[in-house]
Amino acid sequence: MKTSEEIFGLIINNIHQIIPFTDTNSIYRSSKLSPLGLDSIGRAELIEMILEDLGINLPRHEFHAANNLGELADCFAAKLVALGK
Repeated sequence: MKTSEEIFGLIINNIHQIIPFTDTNSIYRSSKLSPLGLDSIGRAELIEMILEDLGINLPRHEFHAANNLGELADCFAAKLVALGK
């Protein structure tokens, strides 16, 4: 089972894949997506990539309440616990 910190690492890696020249050293749990250059399409792409990385299939709208990257990682971690993964 992946921890929130491990999932946060996946988030950073996937942001780098979506926006290759992003300085990943300046991405924190408190970071928001729009200042990083990710719009709603980028957010959807990021969520899809994390779902694939984790090998789970859940409705994407369940992750839209997250206000920053740390909350997004926590949300994914909570879903994994609920699924027993």
